[in-house]
Amino acid sequence: MKRPPGLLYAVDETPPLATLILAALQHVAVMSNSLVYPVILAREAGLSAWPLIEFGSRSMLALGIGTILLCARNRFVGSGYLCPAGYSQIYLGTSVAAAHRGGLALVCGMTLFSGAIQCAMAPLLRRLRIILPSEIAGLVIAVVGLSLAVIGVRYSLGIARTREIQPIDLAVAGLSLLIMCALNIWTRGYAKMFCILIGMIAGYGFAAVLGLVDLSSALPETGTFAVLRLPNLWVTGMSFDLELLAPFVIVALAGTLNIMGNISTAQRINDDDWVRPEFRSLSRGLAGNGIASMLCGGIGSMGLNSYSTSIGVASATGITSRRVGYAIGAIFILMAFVPAAAVAVATVPTPVVGAALFFSAAFVFASGLQMITARLIDSRKIIVIGFSFAMAVMADVYHDVFATVPPILQPLMGNALVLGTTCAVLLNLITRIGVRKKAILRLEPGQPHRVAVEQFLAEQGGHWAARRDVVNRAIFGAVQLIEILGDPPGGVTLEASFDEFNLDLRVRYRGAELVFPEQRPTRREILDHPEGERLLAGHLLRRSADRITSRTSADQIEVHLHYDH
Repeated sequence: MKRPPGLLYAVDETPPLATLILAALQHVAVMSNSLVYPVILAREAGLSAWPLIEFGSRSMLALGIGTILLCARNRFVGSGYLCPAGYSQIYLGTSVAAAHRGGLALVCGMTLFSGAIQCAMAPLLRRLRIILPSEIAGLVIAVVGLSLAVIGVRYSLGIARTREIQPIDLAVAGLSLLIMCALNIWTRGYAKMFCILIGMIAGYGFAAVLGLVDLSSALPETGTFAVLRLPNLWVTGMSFDLELLAPFVIVALAGTLNIMGNISTAQRINDDDWVRPEFRSLSRGLAGNGIASMLCGGIGSMGLNSYSTSIGVASATGITSRRVGYAIGAIFILMAFVPAAAVAVATVPTPVVGAALFFSAAFVFASGLQMITARLIDSRKIIVIGFSFAMAVMADVYHDVFATVPPILQPLMGNALVLGTTCAVLLNLITRIGVRKKAILRLEPGQPHRVAVEQFLAEQGGHWAARRDVVNRAIFGAVQLIEILGDPPGGVTLEASFDEFNLDLRVRYRGAELVFPEQRPTRREILDHPEGERLLAGHLLRRSADRITSRTSADQIEVHLHYDH
């Protein structure tokens, strides 16, 4: 694992106590924005002021426990990275539909079901990698970033509650966003690390001066509440509906892709040599999220998922220590016992929330694009990614139109992430039909070989969506080997085969067997030995490939070049 430049505290490091607390508080401030989704659900379910506060307290308790489960480094549960939990639009659309159909009891039952689906998928995640490749996970992350930006713009302009742009909201959001960007770009140290928290505090103060903060609206009817209070758990009961099984299965799948993308991003920002996701971490993280969602259903809240905005915060600030995740979880658990905390969360001005969402969305979206472009993209992947991304955008742009589809399709069509994910998975399965995992190039004697080999391997690498650096190494090795062989009688046969983790080249020819020494030949051996130059070339080939072997079969020599993918 190579430490990336700009990383202040890596995943296994412990920041100083003050830095740890402030970093956790910054995430808490940003993650509190996600509590808007349970608030929306509670209002859609018809809860009055005090039951809404109780619902918020239960949601904070589940959020704290879920964050610890996702960030833990355990043999069975936890990604091992700073990958906090959060509420998101992934569950919102289907949960609102369930609330309208059967109240919060149905929401809890279906949420528990979706969490169980994720727990069942966790040990099978490696086997599912064919239908859930990293470029689709990157697409999900990019769509989440885009959706966060859309929500951020709505909140920043004030059009979330009205159809017209509100200049006061725009001023508050503009000030917060300006401070966040300025501190992140032109400062260092604590100012850069806590740019989002500072921007939100400044925006909150400015909003209070302008009269946008109203604490009285979140108080119970008596106007007072206890300083500390145990959240009222298990107040909604639980029920199930067969007609909602399919939408919640899709939600579980979308959430799985989101988790895969977020944990992969967390791995990548901690390792400058990152090339592919580490599936044990992904599986344990998914298991932790599944358990957390089941807990949400059990205590009376909506489903959780990995919070993409926090990944953006970690990337922007350079603090990725998992101990920050433990501190975040502890703070949210403590906040669940303080009714005033739920009131404070419910009264954060929407333009301040919008500025934080819009700022973090840029880092989330960029991380998704980097995951998508980490591999060669052929026409199949272009269709999958392009069509799916377009469908996700349409779900946001034409939200009012898609709301008119039959009720059974609304959980699918009314959510950009669910629609984009569903399209991506289905198109990926369809476009894999006819994809060849093995290809052969025949090089006749007397023909120029270099250009043909380069073109052949570049085209196959694109068809197979292989990583560019691995394909370039394979091209170099094949060209060098064939140049060493010269123009053997009968020509040369090049066979290339690929799977998710291996790229293999087999070169067959008639002639003398090559030697690939592990040690570099000495200068005397190169100059005095008749095959000195071939020995040196064989040594360089051994160093360029991850593994190289040679064997004789009948009257042919076969050289096998292996490259880890």
